[in-house]
Amino acid sequence: MAEENLELSLLCTESNVDDEGMIVDETPIEISIPQMGFSQSESEEIIMEMVEKEKQHLPSDDYIKRLRSGDLDLNVGRRDALNWIWKACEVHQFGPLCFCLAMNYLDRFLSVHDLPSGKGWILQLLAVACLSLAAKIEETEVPMLIDLQVGDPQFVFEAKSVQRMELLVLNRLKWRLRAITPCSYIRYFLRKMSKCDQEPSNTLISRSLQVIASTTKGIDFLEFRPSEVAAAVALSVSGELQRVHFDNSSFSPLFSLLQKPGFH
Repeated sequence: MAEENLELSLLCTESNVDDEGMIVDETPIEISIPQMGFSQSESEEIIMEMVEKEKQHLPSDDYIKRLRSGDLDLNVGRRDALNWIWKACEVHQFGPLCFCLAMNYLDRFLSVHDLPSGKGWILQLLAVACLSLAAKIEETEVPMLIDLQVGDPQFVFEAKSVQRMELLVLNRLKWRLRAITPCSYIRYFLRKMSKCDQEPSNTLISRSLQVIASTTKGIDFLEFRPSEVAAAVALSVSGELQRVHFDNSSFSPLFSLLQKPGFH
């Protein structure tokens, strides 16, 4: 389906959604995608490759500037959407990586696609679609779309509306859903900041993921690359819970890569 037809079909669903929300029977989407996790080898080569590729999973370069200048009138809407995603993740007991993925999809989509003005429902629909896609990638159990919409939303969307938005998001993100986020690096940086490259404890990892998820909702964090955010969080959390062993030489290749032109 062409993008224009996707958008037309999506906008046509507005007549099916009123202030009270219309709920109908739905069929869950079945998508088999490998689960993201921390089991793969995190060698220096893999980390370097991730750093080189992470820019492919970031919002457009002018996104934060447009948010701050008001060219994109989305600050409040983005905040509300992320707050709802956060609340839904808590209710469904989704992990921090699921939240970070949904936030990544939301920001990347908004940076390349102009939403119609004056249609507040469409940003809520986008939030539901982004969380649904993230849950299908990261979580082992994904609720039906009607059950995903927790809290007290102004609108409750039928499955076909969410599915259309999911397809539009996939199209605009070029199907790149296995995004590199700060969570992707956290085990590596925690290990590097321990003595003798010790494997980080579950407590350290859990605390770091919670910090990443809870602090990166602000637009100021969009200025930094995922690897930079992960390094800062790992240093902070390691300092809270243990003595930090920091060896500059172990980070030299990574620092050299980050300092190359075009990496900021």
